[in-house]
Amino acid sequence: MGAVLHLTAVTDAGGPAAVRQALRVVIADDHETYRKGLARAIRRFGTLDLVGEAADGLEALAIVREASPDVALLDVRMPGLDGLEIARRLRELGGVHVVLLTGSATQTLRAAAEAAGAHALLSKDLARDDICRRLLVLR
Repeated sequence: MGAVLHLTAVTDAGGPAAVRQALRVVIADDHETYRKGLARAIRRFGTLDLVGEAADGLEALAIVREASPDVALLDVRMPGLDGLEIARRLRELGGVHVVLLTGSATQTLRAAAEAAGAHALLSKDLARDDICRRLLVLR
């Protein structure tokens, strides 16, 4: 059985439509209600393709390694491995943009996220559609 490829038509000023592959996303958050809501928002976004969900850090790392997403959207605090540790491990593998989610973004946490190789640290207070839009800049 072949993989399904999701494509999005993109136009530039005056030029013909180009075809761009959707950004493949894995999300991980131990809070089920938040994770499911974020998953729904990603599925609604035509330029994002949800390729996996995880409830803890160990599961997230396994799914990322298997699914090879473009972006891993990870909660900072999760059982097993936290988002910072996953970011460090994925930095060594390369090829995956890590975006961390937190309920409280302190300067210390921002510095730790940057040192771990995360591309962004976003507040969970952002609207889910805003989180989706911020993922698109990682193209």
